Amino acid sequence: MSKASCVRALVLALIATAICLSAGVGQSRASDADMQMPDLREHQAGPARKIAFFSLMIPLIEQQNAEIEQNRQWLQTMRRQGRWSAGERRRLAALCSRYRMGGAVPAAIDWPQLLERVDTIPIQLVLIQAVEESGWGTSRFAREGNNLFGLRCFGTACGMAQRGSDRRYQSFDSVGEAVRAYLDNLNTHRSYARLRHKRAELRRQHRSVTALALIPELKGYSIRGEAYLAALESLLHSNASLIERLRSDAVASLS
Repeated sequence: MSKASCVRALVLALIATAICLSAGVGQSRASDADMQMPDLREHQAGPARKIAFFSLMIPLIEQQNAEIEQNRQWLQTMRRQGRWSAGERRRLAALCSRYRMGGAVPAAIDWPQLLERVDTIPIQLVLIQAVEESGWGTSRFAREGNNLFGLRCFGTACGMAQRGSDRRYQSFDSVGEAVRAYLDNLNTHRSYARLRHKRAELRRQHRSVTALALIPELKGYSIRGEAYLAALESLLHSNASLIERLRSDAVASLS
């Protein structure tokens, strides 16, 4: 088997595992808690590096989105319940804390706002932002701090310093932790309220929530403004078919 075929087989196995998890197939989960960002500069720029990057990121994003979807479905079910056990109240309190909602008394919660926040992000959008912010995972912040999304911190000694600047960027213990932080950022920060409103509107209209539909609501993510949005759209158009083909092949391999 050629090297390219081996890499492709590994990609499909990783994605298939994540898809099983998001679909609820089996109870076990691949342990990615300690996964560190490898040095993707070892792969030649172009298709080889793209495959390596996607093979790492897709399963992690699928897992995080699966967890969010499970929590969302639980909230939708529990919202209609009149009686809550102590364990259910603790779970609700933890979700309210994670999604920056004041209070955790079921009768007093702003349920529409909570459900607007506890929702998934299209995997294509997560991937193209990771590509744009980390240079296909090759930036120093990605390699040394697992930060693929340009997530900043504002303490005088926090995270990692940008060379030649007073800006500092978050450092994460794993790539999975960085993906979780990115998703939480989009789902809670006031700068992305319009993105959440757009997503909720699409849900109400029973329309697909796509990366293309949400990109216009990310203007505040970068000081580049419209140029940043154009870069994301370009990345989406040039990589969407590859992403979907890899995921489709993984699904087919399960049948």
